[in-house]
Amino acid sequence: MRTAALTNNWPRAGADAPAPDGHGLGFEVVVESAVVGLRKPDPRIYELVLTQLAVEATATVFLDDLGINLKPARALGMTTIKVTDPDDAIAELSAVLGLELR
Repeated sequence: MRTAALTNNWPRAGADAPAPDGHGLGFEVVVESAVVGLRKPDPRIYELVLTQLAVEATATVFLDDLGINLKPARALGMTTIKVTDPDDAIAELSAVLGLELR
């Protein structure tokens, strides 16, 4: 199973400011809008994540708290989960993956 973090963010305060360490959180790929010059819901940012993970959209699950960010992911063929409650999202992800995540 491959994992990525896709975030809309702002440029860091200075050139010396550390980048987020997504690897420390278990993510293989971290795509930041401020770094790549694209923002969700632009479909190109989702395609960038797919390319960096080397996976097909139909083999992915994308979670986000904003419906507007889920629409392009779904249009690309990703399974989407809207996160309104973390426990519910984990339960839904468990069902989609067929794995117990708790």
